[in-house]
Amino acid sequence: MHRFRFKNIWLLSHREKRARHVEFHPSKNLLVGRNHTGKTTLIRSLFETLGATPQGELEQWDENAASLLEFSVDSSRYFALHQNGRRALFDADFKLLISTSKFGDWSRQFCEIADFNLVFSDKKLAEVAPADPACFFAPFYVNQDGSWQADWNTFGGMKRFSAPFKPILEYFTGVCPPEYYSASAEKSQQNKILEEHRREYKLLERAMERFSKTVSLSGPKLSAENFATEIEQLTKEVNELNIRQESLRNVAVREQELLKSIDHQIHLADAALAAHDSDTKYLIKEGSTPLICPTCHAEHKKPFLDLLEFAEDARVLRELAARLREDAAEVRKRTQKAFTELNALNESYLRISRLLDTRKGELKFQDVVGSIGAESAFAAFEAERKQIQGAIDAVVLSVDGLETKLKELRSPKRTKAILSEFREHYATSRIALQLQSIPTKTMQLASRPSLSGSGGPRSILAYYAAIWRTVQGKEGTYDVPVVIDSPNQQAQDDFNLPAVLKFIAKDLPEGMQLIVGLETPTDFPFDHQVILTEKYRMLTEDEWAPTQQLMEPLLKKMYEATLSKA
Repeated sequence: MHRFRFKNIWLLSHREKRARHVEFHPSKNLLVGRNHTGKTTLIRSLFETLGATPQGELEQWDENAASLLEFSVDSSRYFALHQNGRRALFDADFKLLISTSKFGDWSRQFCEIADFNLVFSDKKLAEVAPADPACFFAPFYVNQDGSWQADWNTFGGMKRFSAPFKPILEYFTGVCPPEYYSASAEKSQQNKILEEHRREYKLLERAMERFSKTVSLSGPKLSAENFATEIEQLTKEVNELNIRQESLRNVAVREQELLKSIDHQIHLADAALAAHDSDTKYLIKEGSTPLICPTCHAEHKKPFLDLLEFAEDARVLRELAARLREDAAEVRKRTQKAFTELNALNESYLRISRLLDTRKGELKFQDVVGSIGAESAFAAFEAERKQIQGAIDAVVLSVDGLETKLKELRSPKRTKAILSEFREHYATSRIALQLQSIPTKTMQLASRPSLSGSGGPRSILAYYAAIWRTVQGKEGTYDVPVVIDSPNQQAQDDFNLPAVLKFIAKDLPEGMQLIVGLETPTDFPFDHQVILTEKYRMLTEDEWAPTQQLMEPLLKKMYEATLSKA
């Protein structure tokens, strides 16, 4: 079983000159604070930094704030950095692994280091698509904006997948373990190879059939009329190449004009940054003495460096320059692709030209066929046929073996045992949470309860707890931190709320990492507590300097990586 753990998070706002650092215990963590003190912001930042955006919006939060998250996968440590949609991943020694603003690239990198190989259908693309970080955390995060109802609404963006929650739960509980998806991916690859071999085999048979009608064993019989048809076909191919070449030339011209425009914008941004650096150096050198305005001759005691907020302007310019360079890189790729296709067309022109020249010269195609002889040609065809058939047989055996493995990994017996364990955990959790006993014989993994009133949130918590306990069982595949934001839902009374808190603090599986957000303190034991007191002031001035010292070099690396790609 793989193990994922949150270790530290740092939040930094350049606009407010404030920051916050929170360290997490590997076991039970409690975040305590009234409304608007930052519990949800802190919890959301854990997931947003890793590319999973929870439902809901934050009030009075700096959207350009940067977050740095230290986490571990098994024995490997990583640092994820996020600012305004751009993310970077560093190893334990702060070596940059990826810097990107593209969600797809980030998602692939996250799934690779987490060894998360779940796939399902993408409704928009109508093809198999890999899961993303939201799929990884969905069963383990109970947020106050979307998780306490009867539907799965924890994270945004998951509707692009076709019915994702059943496969997600089956993956983590072990109904369809990671080995199942590895074997399924290998089978898909082998089927593609098999399809290609069979297509090649059919083409060869068709060629043999046509050749046998044209040339018999008594000697070659290629007529001049057939030869003229070949020339006509080649001429038609040249005309098609001409049309394609004209289209590619138009594309190349447009892309070059767009690239020239973007390069000009980059030059302007770089010039502005250079001017900023020059002004900053001057203000730092001269900022200790009052400055006299050259227009109104007013004396300014406060340095212009603070008044004009140069640091924030520089950040915006750096981000603009980075995005422009990314756009330029994309345009260059498209331009290069167009030129590559043009070169390929030139090769086709040369090939057809050589063929036409040869057929127009003294050496005729029918003479070549005659020199080889029909018997040699048929022998070559037969040898090729046997080779392709052998390759087909080998792939068919491989596919059959993978199908057997898939059936073993998802056997009815295995599924029945896991479902039985899940149902038992759900029934036990309901009793512990002061709910009436109900039949669970037909309950499925994705069957979220739909109970109204104050019992609704408790039934949802019992359902999640049953999933977590099943995941922690012998067939589970991944130990992921459980995060519960504000369990006091639907006005739990003084009888039910203690039962909920006791259940969370004492009855959840031992050994898993737990992070809970509460409005008021509790006497139930937690290994580590973070107390938040000021409204809209979760970030503090005291932690600004050390946090900035840690994060600024990493932010610089993240943006410089974009410049190097341009």
